[in-house]
Amino acid sequence: MRLSNTLLLMGLLAATSATAQNHGEIRGRIYDPVGEPLPMATITTGTGSGTQGNTTDMDGRFVLKPLPPGIHSIRISFIGFQTIEMPGIEVTADRATFLKDMRMKFMAALDTFEVVVYRRKLIDKDDPARMSLLAEDFVRDPNKRNPIAFVGANFVGVTPSLNGEGLHFRGSRTENMVSFLDGVKVSGTVPSIPPSAISSVSVYTGGLPARYGDVTGGVVVIETKTYGEMYQAEVARRALAAQQAADLLD
Repeated sequence: MRLSNTLLLMGLLAATSATAQNHGEIRGRIYDPVGEPLPMATITTGTGSGTQGNTTDMDGRFVLKPLPPGIHSIRISFIGFQTIEMPGIEVTADRATFLKDMRMKFMAALDTFEVVVYRRKLIDKDDPARMSLLAEDFVRDPNKRNPIAFVGANFVGVTPSLNGEGLHFRGSRTENMVSFLDGVKVSGTVPSIPPSAISSVSVYTGGLPARYGDVTGGVVVIETKTYGEMYQAEVARRALAAQQAADLLD
């Protein structure tokens, strides 16, 4: 009964509450089958009431925003052309994810969809000082409950201190690093929060953006899940548990 009330409360919060977390965006460019920019193509992401959409401009470019950090799928459609489905697009906080240029194909009688693979990257070649991981990347990581060990094990150039209470960024002192939780500066070491509440973890080892001030070490940026994401995760967990219990009874 208590869990049902918790789920109901989380559902209400998902519908009525705003989150303090930063958001990202997806950008790309669409061409027609002969290689000309395609204006007015429709791009959507999400399902149901959470669907977001936009259309390409006269140069075939589009922007989808704001999007919460996480994995997104997009659909690109235009009358007479095959619909393009692209799953698994990584969106991180306060960043734009740029997709490779895509060329649509004429619709065939038995082939109305084209699935395009998106390749995720830990390091962005345009911003090599920043590395990011999403919740899906560390769901089975044995260090996920220890933030110092987790960051030290997953990000190049970052080493836990000998006492396990801080991080060295490329040899800098532990007191020269800072952490941000949903955009709020946290003093001291990396904040410890339940792994199930984390949406993404990003680390800057150098070349820090101006918004992080005069930090001389590194920066750890943690974004938490929205109430809606936590609610859906709990619903999925309960459904899986119920299915496993039913399988045991069969």
